Amino acid sequence: MVRRQDRGPPASGCPTAGDAGKDDTTMVYRWLAPLLLMLLGLPGRADEIVVGQSLPLSGPLGEAGRNVKDGIDAYLARVQREGLLGRHKLVWRALDDGYSVERHTQNIRQLVVQDKVDALGLSAGTSHIDAAYPTMREAGTPLIGAMTGASALHGAQRALIYHLRASYADEVRQLVAQAVSVRQRRVFAVWQDDGLGRDAFAALEIALRGAGIELVGQQGVALAQMDGAALAASVRAAKPDALFALCVTPCGVKLLSGLAAESGVARPTPYMLSIVNGEVLAKSVGPAARGTVISQVMPNPRLAISPLVQRYQQDMRSHMGRDEFSYFSLEGYVVAMVTVEAARSALAASPRRSMQDAMKLMLRREIEGIPVSSGDDPGVRPHPVTLSMIGNGGRLIH
Repeated sequence: MVRRQDRGPPASGCPTAGDAGKDDTTMVYRWLAPLLLMLLGLPGRADEIVVGQSLPLSGPLGEAGRNVKDGIDAYLARVQREGLLGRHKLVWRALDDGYSVERHTQNIRQLVVQDKVDALGLSAGTSHIDAAYPTMREAGTPLIGAMTGASALHGAQRALIYHLRASYADEVRQLVAQAVSVRQRRVFAVWQDDGLGRDAFAALEIALRGAGIELVGQQGVALAQMDGAALAASVRAAKPDALFALCVTPCGVKLLSGLAAESGVARPTPYMLSIVNGEVLAKSVGPAARGTVISQVMPNPRLAISPLVQRYQQDMRSHMGRDEFSYFSLEGYVVAMVTVEAARSALAASPRRSMQDAMKLMLRREIEGIPVSSGDDPGVRPHPVTLSMIGNGGRLIH
C-alpha cells in the first residue's frame, strides 16, 4: 500500500506552446484529474478510501462498541497482511459518541462535512442514526451497517443506509414464536422510550395480536431514570409468564436485578433483542439471567462451521491474543468485510466509483452468506434471525 504523492503542474503553472504530443496529454491530465475528482464529489484521494465511524466506545453501550471495533480492527489487519487492496489504502476513523444522540450527530457532521469521508461504517442507535441522516443525505454518503433494526431506518427515505442485520420486527416475530411454542399466553413488555423501544414495541403489539397472546401490561422507560425495583414490582403484579425487554443491556440488567431481589416468587421468562449483550447481562446479574432468550442476527461466533466464522476466529485470536468471541465483534468484522468489498469495487473502476455506487452493486450479492439490503432494496434474501438462551454459568446456548 502506498500513499498518493500529488504531482503539481509544471513550474510555469500551465502548458506552454512548446509542449506537444505525450507531454501535452500528460499536462492536460494533471490539470483535469483534480477537477474531475471534485466534480464527482470525491475528496481527491485517488488511491485510498476513507471510512468514518461514530459508535459508543464509552457509556451504556461502551463494551458492545469496543467489541465492534475489535472485530473491525481484526479484519483490517487481515486486509493489511494479505494486501487485499493491492497498492490502495483504506483508512478507518472511529469516533466515540458515548451513545449520545448529540455527540453522534456532531461526529457524523465532522466526518462527512469536514473530513469528507467516502463512507460511514457501523453506527448504533435508532435515534442517533435518524438524527444524523440529513447530513448523510446532503453529502450522499452511505452508512454501511446499522446496529439497529428499526423500521424508521428502512424505506425509500433512508436509501443511503445499508443493512446487514434483520429488522426488530423480524426479531420480535421469532421471539413471539418461541413464546407460543412453550405455551406462554401472558406478556408484559418493557420498552425503551426512544426510537429503538417504540419501534420494537409496535412490532410486538402486532405479533402478539397475530399469535392470540394477551398483553397484560407495558411500560416505557428512560434509561437514565429507570427504577428497576419499582418496575419489577409492576411486572410481578401483572403476573405474566413472558417478559419482553425491548431495550439495551443496562436496562435489562436493572430489570432482572429488580426481579431477582424478591426470592421465592415465580419469574416470567425474559425475552430480549440482539442489541443486548448476553455475556455482559450474565456477568452483571448472575443466575438471575439464566433462561433469558435473546434473538441473534449474526452467525454463532463460537461455532466455526462456516468459512466466515473460521476466519473471524482466526483473526480475533491473532488480533486479541486470546479466544474472545462475541456477536458484536463478529458484526464489526462483517461490516469491515463488506466495506472492503465495496472499496475494491470502487477502486477497480475507471473512473473510480463512489462508495454509494459500489454499495448499490453489493445489493445483488451475498458476502460470505451475509445478505445486504438498503432502505429501498430488500437485497437477494431476508436477513436471518436465530435464538440463543443464557444457560448455566452464563454461557449462551444456541
